[in-house]
Amino acid sequence: MVSFLNHNKFIYILSNLLVLPAIFIPNIDFLSNLSFLASFFLLIKSNLFLSVFVCVLLIIKNNSNYRFNILLKLKGTELSKSDYDCVYLYAWCTLLRYILIGIAVNQIFIFLD
Repeated sequence: MVSFLNHNKFIYILSNLLVLPAIFIPNIDFLSNLSFLASFFLLIKSNLFLSVFVCVLLIIKNNSNYRFNILLKLKGTELSKSDYDCVYLYAWCTLLRYILIGIAVNQIFIFLD
């Protein structure tokens, strides 16, 4: 029982650490959408599989963000800051945003090289 509680606290802390940089970046969602466009257009000719993967990532990110907004309205702003479900869902959305931005930066560096 104690091990399970420590595991939950570790994941909760890790999730909070994951979202900290995203909190300080203004319009991170807009930035991830722009990075999707850049990576999709750079990948469409070279790697069709990765371009489809980027499209699926965008769909999953937007769906998760929509679900997070619904959960935020349901829980309220004060309760959502300490709620496990809200923190985990926001961490998942943020991870998907980071992946989209990372793929776009990688493809831009390959294109410019």
